[in-house]
Amino acid sequence: MASVFEYKEVVGISIESVEAAIQEGLTEVSADYQVAWFEAVSIRGRMVDEKTTEYQVTLKIGCRPK
Repeated sequence: MASVFEYKEVVGISIESVEAAIQEGLTEVSADYQVAWFEAVSIRGRMVDEKTTEYQVTLKIGCRPK
């Protein structure tokens, strides 16, 4: 039995944590697709100000339409 998945690449962003940034990306895609797997391709961040760090995670997501 063959399987076919669509491939989406998104960047999840959060000021809370890397995990929260991953969840943001997955939540966005799961609104329209059934998520089967994901891979964190890159993790980066930026200083918004002295007290705020923004986490950015690029995700490759394998999914199927709902």
